[in-house]
Amino acid sequence: MSNTQINYYLRPTNSNQDSLNAFNKIIEYLMTFVGDIEVKKESDTSAIIYYLETPTVAFLTLKKELIVTVNPEDNVTINLIKNISQNIGFRIYNSKINCYLPNDVNIYDLTTIKLEPNVKNVLNLYHLTPLFQYRDTLIFFAKALDNSIHLVNRHLLEYLIINKVTKKHTKEFSVKVAENISQFVALFDRGLISLTNPSSKIINLSGFDLVKLPKNTKLHVINFIFDEENQAFLQQDTTDIIPKKYLALKIGQDYTYDMLAGKLTKFLNVSVFN
Repeated sequence: MSNTQINYYLRPTNSNQDSLNAFNKIIEYLMTFVGDIEVKKESDTSAIIYYLETPTVAFLTLKKELIVTVNPEDNVTINLIKNISQNIGFRIYNSKINCYLPNDVNIYDLTTIKLEPNVKNVLNLYHLTPLFQYRDTLIFFAKALDNSIHLVNRHLLEYLIINKVTKKHTKEFSVKVAENISQFVALFDRGLISLTNPSSKIINLSGFDLVKLPKNTKLHVINFIFDEENQAFLQQDTTDIIPKKYLALKIGQDYTYDMLAGKLTKFLNVSVFN
């Protein structure tokens, strides 16, 4: 194997997951691509993935954890495995950029994808390193020089590409959505980064105005704390008050009814992330 190859680690979402079973399920899934992919098991814990009629090969091994090894130009293998990883209870960790991949199968990890020069040139102009891209769009999440993660203004990016602009013209090119890549993954997986209003810390799925709640409506506040190591938010406790400071707020679409002091009361779920 070449030193330039990249390791992705499949890590279980809980301690009950069987890595050997996952290893075999991944192989079974890849073998459904008859005529395109061939998988050769070298042992009970090692397999080679061949892409027919191309020189591309990848490796799946089970040591202390499941490892997928790909070459820098292989932008297929990890996207295929991502399609099944959640179903078998695993998350994919990219060792090159030190983060878990967002769960959304439509967001591509750009580690193994070559950007078109015109896109790369514009991003370089703003000192942004692209990390993720929505499938078949100009929606990019990129890392700034201070390691914060920015959402690129796709409309302005398109204009700059078409007009071959080589000079900065505006501060509207991107907006910061997370302090670092770990926080970005946690926020994104919880649906806390809006593509239409990325500056907002509030995601409102209900239409309720928290300042002017209807009569007999109370808040059921669920508090989450950021777990940096696992790049996720863990539920902490529940209250009936929204704290003054928070990283993000999500007003749920659903509400419930219960009796409170003898009155039928509507409870609106609000998740607070810190």
